[in-house]
Amino acid sequence: MYKEILSIDAIALYPIVGGYNSYPVSLTVGYDEPIRATEIKGLWKWWTRILLESVIFRQKNCVVPYSEIDKVMEDIFGSEDRKSLVRIDVKVNDDFVSVAEKIWQFLRSFFQKGQVINQRNVSSQNNITIQAQSLNINIKNIYVVNINTYNNLKNIRVRRADRDPKPDDIFIVIDFDNKKISIRGVGELKLEGLDKYLTIDIMRDFLSIPRIRLDMLRYNNIGLKVENLDDRELNELVRIILDLITTVLIPKEVKFTISIKVDMERLKNEKNELDTNKVKKLEFALRSLFVYLILGAIGRMTNRGMGSLSPTPTRINCHDDNLCKDLKPLSENFSKISNEDEIAKFIKELVDFNKLEELSRNYINEIEITSKANKVFYISDYSLKYFYVKEILEPLKCLKALGELTLSNNVNDIVFARKILGSPRKRDDIRLPSAFRFKILYIANKYYLIWYLLDRYSNENSSHSLIKDYEKKIDYFIKNAQQKLGEVR
Repeated sequence: MYKEILSIDAIALYPIVGGYNSYPVSLTVGYDEPIRATEIKGLWKWWTRILLESVIFRQKNCVVPYSEIDKVMEDIFGSEDRKSLVRIDVKVNDDFVSVAEKIWQFLRSFFQKGQVINQRNVSSQNNITIQAQSLNINIKNIYVVNINTYNNLKNIRVRRADRDPKPDDIFIVIDFDNKKISIRGVGELKLEGLDKYLTIDIMRDFLSIPRIRLDMLRYNNIGLKVENLDDRELNELVRIILDLITTVLIPKEVKFTISIKVDMERLKNEKNELDTNKVKKLEFALRSLFVYLILGAIGRMTNRGMGSLSPTPTRINCHDDNLCKDLKPLSENFSKISNEDEIAKFIKELVDFNKLEELSRNYINEIEITSKANKVFYISDYSLKYFYVKEILEPLKCLKALGELTLSNNVNDIVFARKILGSPRKRDDIRLPSAFRFKILYIANKYYLIWYLLDRYSNENSSHSLIKDYEKKIDYFIKNAQQKLGEVR
């Protein structure tokens, strides 16, 4: 029987999460989960691996394949052959899904009434222009859905607006002041709560973040006939427009509650007592969950600040002292944080190697050292050296500045960029996640920018540290990053 042992209220800042189309709502396939419990559990498990790898490296100067750690932690997280001992439930305190559903029905009902564009007028001059407006600010064109004609085929091309609208354009206007969306000034949809989303000023910063710009390239030249739309084509057109609008309407924050439940019967041994080994593994995992919430994020572009997580200091509740008592002093210390230095001190205590070794002592030797694994992350003394915290006033401007700095074409050394800043998956190669990560932490009505480096095993030096390999170049990169941040608040 599952029993709730821990509940944590948290927020995600600027989360880009979702299902089949990578957005919070895929109404064409009935997907409407803004934040998924399965994703949180997967990332929680990943951070548990990282912390155990850190202990192994400290003790044995090597790391192991993640699969070896999974075998030992399957008591907690389960496997293909074993049911998970923990269950995670997520309650999202947000109405983003219902907002998207209303927009979907509104768009569909409008375009269902007739042709998107009369066939005789189809040309490259016709556009569906998405605008955003607010008091005392000129109307801004955010995106243009351009109807192109090429070789008698009609294609949709989405691009950032770079020209004045034409008289024949169809205008979809998002009015933040009057909380409504209208089309051609005819049909309109009232949307209470629009003020929860990105405002026109901040939106400009959001859409300037390099990886957001790159993300929108997915819509370029999507093939779709625009006359005599059948039901499938109508849904496709509306889906594209909805995706663009929901990009503009990314919530500034999503509040949610995580509930951790444990199968108490399976936590016991043959004598019907709590199994000490399993309890220690669970305690380690719960500490890893806390590390994930402080250093991690949810959704896409998480290494570059989107979806940054922040637990609410006063809403971390342990319901079983036998299992999560170790988190009580952590949550109390977290609730007292009021400045940059206290955050840095708290996080270093959170990943304290002595404490991690204590929590893993009972079972660490169960992890078989089968081979030395490369491309495995862990936290080292070198990682802690580059840990950085800065109080900021404008999170999106900081994410934009660091986003530009971490683009590989802005780094002179391509090998350094690939090793430290990551690289996409290519043919006959594997994707390299970024070792350099940054996020926004929100505590007591203050924003803090955090960046850190995860280490990776290397054979290039006796310390077996990738960070050590590139120490001088990292120093130079960090100096540039601090200079960039000095230009914004």
